[in-house]
Amino acid sequence: MSRLILAAVAAAAFASPALAADGDKPFQGPFIGGQFGWQQDRQSLTTSTVPPATVRASSDGFAYGGQIGYDFQIGSAVLGLETSITGRTGQTRFAGFDVEQGRTINVTGRAGWVIAPNGLVYARGGYSNARYSISNPTGPSENRDGYLLGVGYEHKLGSNISARLEYNYADYGNDTLPGTGGPSTLNYHRHAVMTGINFRF
Repeated sequence: MSRLILAAVAAAAFASPALAADGDKPFQGPFIGGQFGWQQDRQSLTTSTVPPATVRASSDGFAYGGQIGYDFQIGSAVLGLETSITGRTGQTRFAGFDVEQGRTINVTGRAGWVIAPNGLVYARGGYSNARYSISNPTGPSENRDGYLLGVGYEHKLGSNISARLEYNYADYGNDTLPGTGGPSTLNYHRHAVMTGINFRF
C-alpha cells in the first residue's frame, strides 16, 4: 500500500507542472508592437525586342514599421491574424530610371507551435500591398497588390512582452512600361529579415 501511495504522490508531482504548463497560454490575446530590419527589393526588366533582353537589379534598405494583431492558442497550437505597415529606405536603379519603394501594408494570418517553455515557431502568409514610384525622371506611382509568405520564431520575454525574428518573401507581379521598340515588363520581388517586439495585453 505504501508503494502505491508513493507512486501516486510521485505521479501527482510530475503531473502538476505539466497541467500548469498546459493551462498557461503565453501566446493568447491581442498585441501591438514595432519592427525593423533589412529589406531587399529585386526587379527584372524584360524588353520586347527580338530576342528579348532581361536586366536585373536589386536594392538593400532599412525597413521599419509597426503591427497589431490577435493570437488564439489552443493547446500548443497558435493561430493568429496581423496587420502591419512598414516603410523602407533605398531605391532600385536601372539605366534611364529608378524604382523607389514606399510604404507596405500587410494583412496576414499565421500558424505556429509552442515549444517549451515560451517559444513559438510559425509560418505566415497573406495579402500585401506595396507602393512603388518611378523617378529620375519623375514617373508614375502605383500601389501594387501581391502576396507575402514567411517563417519566424517568437519568444516570450515576460508576462506581457515578446520578441521575434522572421524572414518574409513577397511577390507583386508584373508591370508593363512603355519604351522605344515596344513595351517592357517589370517584375517585382522582395526579401526581408525583420525583428520586432510585441506588447501583449
